[in-house]
Amino acid sequence: MSPAERISRCDAVEMLKRTGTAELIGLADKARRQRHGRRTYFVHSLNLNPSNICENRCELCAFWRETHAPDAYTMTLQQAFKHIDQSADWDLTDLHIVGGLVPQLNLDYYEALFAYGRKVLGDVLIQGITAVEVDYLARLENLPIIDVLKRLKNAGLGAIPGGGAEIFAPDVRTQICKNKISAEAWLDVHRQAHEIGLPTNATMLFGHLESPEDIVDHLASLRDLQDSTGLFGAFVALPFHAEGTHLEIDRGPAGHTIARTVALARIFLDNFPHVRVLANYLDRKLLGVLLSGGADDAGGTSLDERIAKAAGAPDAQKFSDTEELETFLDRLGFESVLTNSIYQPASEPAASEPIDDIPTIPPDRLDTAGAITLHDEAPFWELGRLAHQKRLEINDPSTVTFVIDRNISVTNICKAACKFCAFHVEIGDPRAFTLTIDQIAEKVSHAAAAGATQVLLQGGLNLETNLAFYEKVFSTIKSLDLPEVCVHSLSPTEIDFLAALEDMPACDVLDRLRNAGLDSLPGGGAEILVDEVRQRVSPRKVTAGRWLEIMKIAQKMGFKTTATMVYGLGETTAQRIEHLMRIRDLQDETGGFTAFIPWSYQAGNTQLPIAPQSGVDYLRIVALSRLVLDNIPHIQAGWVTEGPDLAQLALSFGADDFGGVLMEELVVKAAGASYAITAPQVISLIHEAGFNPAQRTTQYQILKKHDRPTT
Repeated sequence: MSPAERISRCDAVEMLKRTGTAELIGLADKARRQRHGRRTYFVHSLNLNPSNICENRCELCAFWRETHAPDAYTMTLQQAFKHIDQSADWDLTDLHIVGGLVPQLNLDYYEALFAYGRKVLGDVLIQGITAVEVDYLARLENLPIIDVLKRLKNAGLGAIPGGGAEIFAPDVRTQICKNKISAEAWLDVHRQAHEIGLPTNATMLFGHLESPEDIVDHLASLRDLQDSTGLFGAFVALPFHAEGTHLEIDRGPAGHTIARTVALARIFLDNFPHVRVLANYLDRKLLGVLLSGGADDAGGTSLDERIAKAAGAPDAQKFSDTEELETFLDRLGFESVLTNSIYQPASEPAASEPIDDIPTIPPDRLDTAGAITLHDEAPFWELGRLAHQKRLEINDPSTVTFVIDRNISVTNICKAACKFCAFHVEIGDPRAFTLTIDQIAEKVSHAAAAGATQVLLQGGLNLETNLAFYEKVFSTIKSLDLPEVCVHSLSPTEIDFLAALEDMPACDVLDRLRNAGLDSLPGGGAEILVDEVRQRVSPRKVTAGRWLEIMKIAQKMGFKTTATMVYGLGETTAQRIEHLMRIRDLQDETGGFTAFIPWSYQAGNTQLPIAPQSGVDYLRIVALSRLVLDNIPHIQAGWVTEGPDLAQLALSFGADDFGGVLMEELVVKAAGASYAITAPQVISLIHEAGFNPAQRTTQYQILKKHDRPTT
């Protein structure tokens, strides 16, 4: 790229501050595809951390320990050799060695360790010791840095990782790692490594105390050095993990910040061959989005990785072997490439992959054919850009809403026995339960005391929970004198069950329940509103037509309701669009839907083993929902199934509501989803995404606003 075409620092800062998230991701995806097409790289590495004792004692690090801490350790060479011996037949691409700064880990130690690794592992790339450690060894041995680098290279070191860069800004560096070498010293070690032909990577740890200007200045320093030497192989974006650190920060960056930072890095670092993200630091759905938004390298298996784990990265995020990671990438539509950290032998350039012509959205209403075309052909980020624009037109552009609620599972006994449900049990099962009315009332009271304004009662189709039972439940809740609590309960499936059980019309069931205290209906049980799908996954459940009929009856009676879609059940694009169109048609007639909530099928512990939908799939569905459902006021982000990172990103892809801060949720949890979130976390996530959080009622009346901090 010529200097005239290059993005300046000022332009990059403005881009990071102002450019829409979907648009920024789109620019990065174009740059990534031009350079690599759909090729996505990863390594199969063993991480070896010789010590967690470190003289630097960085505030940002959760890994280091004091010398006399009970879990402090420093490996002898024999102990380190044993780790290498155990990995001899693992077909590794990399041996990644980084450790603390402790005098026992001197130059002789590392020369012996690298030489042994080369002897046992042959052609496996030894990528070891950061610029911080090189500088420490030079001071420890009273040697010039260049001499240390030459000796390590001669011993077998094949590349230097990019750790220790953190953020180059001096004021930030003083707060997060005051004892660590300066940015200038870090850059100088890499410059000298490049001079002797030793390739390196570069990193940036972000999402703590830095500003947008600090991020761009950091990237610019790397770009300048790369212009001079050309031996940086990859830029590695490292989101800060707060757990266990000594910084007074509650959490690191979420999906919005991570995606924008990775995207900007790909756009700005035009002279870096690769942008890498590390799978063991990231939620898998977010990882998929990042690989579609600028990153071309997924990190790798990182066996025995300890540093991210010490900072709270869950084991569930790691890939146990190359086959698992290849499968993950293949499902996302990428061409997986196993390589090493300096991209041997996979360093040859890939043919560019231009973005296909993007379908245009007609000025009038989307029809079925147009919606199918957008679903299948439009890049997800282009859908997101258009949906976000529509969202800003329909809703308050500065505000994202949420509700504090409690989901109360009344019973798990259910005659429907849907194949996709991991919650239901048969009568007589030792796990079976049905709450008493007093137990339900106690849960409602506790929820109200904790600030909830909505309770959602849901449960299986159980003969014991008949119409009289629910009438008593609702009247008991109302007798608690909690006027702020909305009883938002019983889906059309449950209403249909009660109508059949009592042999009465659904309108009469609804009338009796309303008189008892039912306020509104949730949209559960919709799944995909196409009977061909329903017969395959839930043959005993209410038909699509009956679900819509009961919603119509309820809305004509004055009930406000929500609508949902569970996608990823093996349905076709046309069937997804049919679902959306049937919801839109009913809304045209009644105007009774307040919100639409899409979420992906969770296959864990069910009878319907289907590969999970990706984060890109989710953002595509959210965006398409906003564009098709032009007559429904609100689109909710589904953090319960998708996680906080994706829910936050959904706020830039058409969603305007974060849903409920659940105090109890059992149905989705039974299928393996285990996300949890609090009201302060929701407020923080909404702020981070650039909006003002507002607590609402079920019917979207604003109860309390939480304006963004001015600093």
